[in-house]
Amino acid sequence: MFAVSASSCYTDNMFSRWARFWKSSGRTKESRRDRKKIGEELTPDEYRARDTVRLARFQVTGKKYADATIIAINRVQRFWDRHCTFMGVDAHSHLSACVDENFRVYADWRLKNFNITKQSTIWVEWKFLRLLFKRETGRKVDELVGELISEFILGPLTDEYDLDLSIDYKPVVSVEDLVAILHYHWCLDTACVTHERYTVQNPLLMLFIAYTSTRPGALIESGCLRGSNDALCYKDIVLRVIPNPDQPDRHVLVMEVSLLFMKGKRNKSQPTTYIFHERDDNLALCPVSHFLALALADDAFDARGINSIEDVLRIRVMAPRNSLHLKWKPHMLNVPVFRRAVHTAEGIRISPDKALPYDTFNQYLQRLGRNAGFEHKLTPYCIRRGTANAVDSEYYYRHLHTFINGVLMFPRPAVATTSERNQVMGHSRADIFERYYISVKVKRDVQSAYLGCPARESIIQAVGRFSLTRDPRAPKELSNEQKDAIERDPQLIKLCDRQRSLHKLIERKHGSVPKAKGTSLHRQYTELGDTIRAEKQALHREAFDDMRQEFFATIDTIEIERQLLGLSISQELKMADEDKVQFVFEERARLARNLFRSSDCRIED
Repeated sequence: MFAVSASSCYTDNMFSRWARFWKSSGRTKESRRDRKKIGEELTPDEYRARDTVRLARFQVTGKKYADATIIAINRVQRFWDRHCTFMGVDAHSHLSACVDENFRVYADWRLKNFNITKQSTIWVEWKFLRLLFKRETGRKVDELVGELISEFILGPLTDEYDLDLSIDYKPVVSVEDLVAILHYHWCLDTACVTHERYTVQNPLLMLFIAYTSTRPGALIESGCLRGSNDALCYKDIVLRVIPNPDQPDRHVLVMEVSLLFMKGKRNKSQPTTYIFHERDDNLALCPVSHFLALALADDAFDARGINSIEDVLRIRVMAPRNSLHLKWKPHMLNVPVFRRAVHTAEGIRISPDKALPYDTFNQYLQRLGRNAGFEHKLTPYCIRRGTANAVDSEYYYRHLHTFINGVLMFPRPAVATTSERNQVMGHSRADIFERYYISVKVKRDVQSAYLGCPARESIIQAVGRFSLTRDPRAPKELSNEQKDAIERDPQLIKLCDRQRSLHKLIERKHGSVPKAKGTSLHRQYTELGDTIRAEKQALHREAFDDMRQEFFATIDTIEIERQLLGLSISQELKMADEDKVQFVFEERARLARNLFRSSDCRIED
């Protein structure tokens, strides 16, 4: 009796909601038909006057640039203003004169007074100086002047200042590398995290970047737009249950992820939508399961009765429907999926509405890559380049299958055409990939092609991996002795002595440092403190980088000599027992066991 009554109430409530929807929809159409013109009608002369004003404004402001481009132009303008102040000339007049001598002297001043060592740095600055000229004057730099300055930078300036022409090595993270990174994250990384949500957020971000090739700024708050809170929100994700086309008696969860904040398309065009699906062959690579964990933690589902993963997996699609859309609660639609940790009176909590900043994620990635033993710095762009190279091929990326711990991951898929690759990467032109993303290591077995032998693509791909030189024994931090040596740095000692002298002077004149606030002495003391902190950080970073470079430069020879000469290995180079890794929470240990069935993440071909 009660069950029938409850069902009837639910049905009545559902139909009443439909009725309200249709009524409101009808009123909307009626109001659009009855909408009246807003404002007074204009005369033909007024339209012409408006057009003249609009055109004049456009000639000054020109093209509407992205926020990051505007920031770069403003930065160059600040340097130009400083240069003109030094030269004793008016900044605007000096720029608008468009005289090649003015630009040459500026470039010389920048290289002479600032730590610029690479040709590409001053070349990019010249590009933004030309954009500044266009913004200030409404016209482009004269073509002849532009050619003269370009030749001046590439020729005399490069030779005089011995500018570095090299291009930094750009690592490419393949799927094998990503599995190794995720394995370390889940099974071996015992470093503390700000909040345990980061333990799930960070690998999901890596998967999203790998499966979309997107820049981090499309998923989390961009470093160029701090405070914007622009990020992937729940409203941008559609989660559905559909019958599995390959196994009709089973169902599968799929996600449609729409990216609104891709570079060059931020709030300008239709979003690009990517489709993700469940993977049960390797859960560490399944984006759906990671996302479900976050959605359940946020209590984001609108439908009543969804309280656990088991509830979601019990949902079935019944005729005549082809899918079921798991919708979000209205107040969750504009909530970022990836959020930052904040300090509250109750301790560290996840913000209810603030997006994760790029710097936080990037620092985590670099620490993870460093602790996992990778030689090169791990950044989001390493993963993005991996996706770009994975889809760039005329044939199957590889003809063999990949196994992890004996489990088939997936066969290498047929990949995209040039136009499809541009869509995946968010590129407007094909040459962008060729200039900035293609791996410096040739992906084909040219040797076998020349000899007419079967290609040994597995060897070529193995040599091209990011993890080729990985060594978990690589140093992870400075020793206490090295830290003490930094404190004895002569330049740092001079700065600290000067700070102590200022401190004593402030105490004599004002009694204490806080009481001197607002005075010239206090400003000097504060600036000196900032300088000391920056110097310490630079010394620590330099010492750590030198230590890691020394390790990777010598470890191969040490290993070879140990094998051939029977030498013993030092205590520092002995491998730690991975089976002794202990986690604070049992749930974390259970996750590690489920995601990776053994501690060995090597790939078996």
